[in-house]
Amino acid sequence: MEKIAVIGLGFVGLPLSLTYALHGVKVVGIDINKDYIERLKKGQTHVYEEYNGKHIETILKESLENGLFEPTDSYEEGLRDVKEIIVTVGIPIENDKVNMSVFENAMKSIGKNLKKDSIVLIRSTVPPLTTKNIAKPLIEETSGLKEGKDFYLAYSSERIAEGRAFEEFQTMPVAVSGLSIEGTKRAKRLLELINPNVIEASSPEVVEISKLIENASRDVNIAIVNELANLTKALGVDTMEVIKVANTHKRVKLLTPGIGVGGHCIPFASKYIFYLSDKIGLEMPLLHAARSVNDRRPKDIAEIIENALQKVGKNINNSKIGFLGIAMKDNSSDISESPAIMLKEILKAKGAQVSFFDPKVKGNFDDDERHFEALLSAKDVIVIPIIHNEISYDIDTWKSLLMKDAIIFDAKGVFNKEKVTNLGFHYYTI
Repeated sequence: MEKIAVIGLGFVGLPLSLTYALHGVKVVGIDINKDYIERLKKGQTHVYEEYNGKHIETILKESLENGLFEPTDSYEEGLRDVKEIIVTVGIPIENDKVNMSVFENAMKSIGKNLKKDSIVLIRSTVPPLTTKNIAKPLIEETSGLKEGKDFYLAYSSERIAEGRAFEEFQTMPVAVSGLSIEGTKRAKRLLELINPNVIEASSPEVVEISKLIENASRDVNIAIVNELANLTKALGVDTMEVIKVANTHKRVKLLTPGIGVGGHCIPFASKYIFYLSDKIGLEMPLLHAARSVNDRRPKDIAEIIENALQKVGKNINNSKIGFLGIAMKDNSSDISESPAIMLKEILKAKGAQVSFFDPKVKGNFDDDERHFEALLSAKDVIVIPIIHNEISYDIDTWKSLLMKDAIIFDAKGVFNKEKVTNLGFHYYTI
């Protein structure tokens, strides 16, 4: 195998490409964002990952220098001499609806540049039956080739957690199935270049649905503890103590509540299922309910913060609120569907003056603070929605910067409540 192509170079596609490069495989990375491709050529990316003590940008630069990674915005150039193709193009949700157009355009572009005897392995998270009912006919139509005869098509789920992508691409068991026996064989070989733990399934739709239900099950489990947090809050009971006690049961494993569910994987999984279930008239009440609970969570937290301000005689209108982090989860640079951003915007809509500090998130924002100290100073409320390793959560250091009657909303439980309140601050948590 001389080289492979990876289409889509975001939070999945870029570390996947560089994982192959680390194994000595030459990779052509294709992404239609021209500006991003130019930044990649300079060794720059918004994706945050580390592996073996190296930042992803270091791995990127080394892979560029040794000729094992070549980014391009051209399908024609990228697929010119490649027969092994991996697709990691994201499928967005817009106005609560699945938008398949970007994925469909990628299939058409692959078809226009496909060579005989190629294998196309889809690793995007997709609605059920996408491989068979959408990818296959589009590639066949634009290529003039026949799947199972002239080229092969397969699906394999992506199971990595951001922040652990390099490790988990190589160690996390991965399922795969082609539309033909040969397709499964070719796709498995491609996966085994970086991961020996490959599981063969009977059809692509088995793998597609298993990926979605893996994420949807976590959505349901998180919704349970988020509802629990509302109950314990109303009763004045410690949520985390309840969970700790419940988890002493050998068959119970409650997760940790939060301010919402971010990223694409978990929030989008149920919606990809609904994309098909709605078409066939199948109700999915449990998944809909879980989504509703978790979608509402930032609004619940906003009410807690507003009530906390009222208790100290302040109105949320024009109150100054600082967020320590806006990424969608701990130690991430990804702001996709970030509940911290949703909460931030809800508080703004209520009239608060809101700013944030996030050392990992890159981009142009009109409400970011450049320095950690500036974020803490003169704020009525400090919100800790996530944890970043670069931030020091030391209340003894903070106390000289915070307002004397500041409210700390600690969604992650990094502080000791008694110590914070003894210093004169008002402490709230999930």
